[in-house]
Amino acid sequence: MSEHPKVFISYSHQNEEYENKILEFANRLRSEGIDANIDLYEEAPAEGWPRWMENQINNSDFVLVANSKSYYEKCHSDNIGKGIAWEVNIVYQHIYDASTINTKFIPVFFEEEEEQYILTPLKSFTYYNVGKKEGFEKLYWRLRGVSKIQKPPLGNLRPLPKKEQKTMFFSTPIDLDKWNAAEWRGMLYLFYPGAVPVLGLLYRNYAAAKSIFTDWKKTAKDNFADDFIKVDYVTPPFPQDCWVYTDKERSFGKGYFVHIGPNTEESINRAVSSGVQPEELLLASFSRYQWMDELNDSKNRDLFQHLTREGSGYLLMPIGIKDAKKPIEESNLIIDFNYAIRMKKVSFKTGLEVEDSDLCKVVLQKAEEK
Repeated sequence: MSEHPKVFISYSHQNEEYENKILEFANRLRSEGIDANIDLYEEAPAEGWPRWMENQINNSDFVLVANSKSYYEKCHSDNIGKGIAWEVNIVYQHIYDASTINTKFIPVFFEEEEEQYILTPLKSFTYYNVGKKEGFEKLYWRLRGVSKIQKPPLGNLRPLPKKEQKTMFFSTPIDLDKWNAAEWRGMLYLFYPGAVPVLGLLYRNYAAAKSIFTDWKKTAKDNFADDFIKVDYVTPPFPQDCWVYTDKERSFGKGYFVHIGPNTEESINRAVSSGVQPEELLLASFSRYQWMDELNDSKNRDLFQHLTREGSGYLLMPIGIKDAKKPIEESNLIIDFNYAIRMKKVSFKTGLEVEDSDLCKVVLQKAEEK
């Protein structure tokens, strides 16, 4: 844009009052550095009026089309003015040649009701009511190529956010293939005078069960196995809406759950010790649980809970069934202390005390809901 933008004003000669408006408008533009031109400044152009008008339109940076009822009617009546006809045809042709891209022709008017007379090809472009101070100001700065609100310079792009990284740490005492093959079916309590109590896991497939406990003994290395195994008892009362209260196979809630899984606290400690940050840790695991009916009383469970509460520990070991078709009694059981592992603690909590973060929470959800 040149320092003094060249502007040509196209308008309709309709009366002296309107021509004075046009003249004042042009004079004001010129007084503020805009090289505005109108036919009123010319008496007799040497090239003739048609060529003069065309030259003005072609050589100007902007053409201000002063829309009015007279301008509109002269364009659309049979008695069209020759001057207007010539100018309008040039305007239409420019817009047509530019494939409707328009940066040159700007519709203006002096009165609000004149907005309706904007020529059809110019209706989609920004217009200005120059009869108002605000409209004139906006037009002036447009002619100067200055936006009222300047775009700030582009700053630096934000650095990409750090991708949240999680390190999966897998920890479980459960070998799924062996566990499924062993077919865990129940619990058995053994109490001997002067000895720690025994918590026996009853399996149908004793060979597979021995393999499970052989692996556990190797991991424990004759020490307590609490570092990687956790045994949880979840006992009544359960939440009021818990599924066991409506389940016939769970004796309508007369019993308890035993849940076997990893010691999550120790698993996390091992992960952190290996260099994994706590906030980056994703712990994955398997666990298994068994429902135990308790239709008569809970004296064996209560005694086991009492004895282990003293902190003397207990033995966890597999118990085999010789013949699954015969009753579960001592003569039909396989008991071998060579496969027992030492445990310090066992967790007892009611169903109401189980927190959402606890792995054994799973027992309170029906299998198809997990």
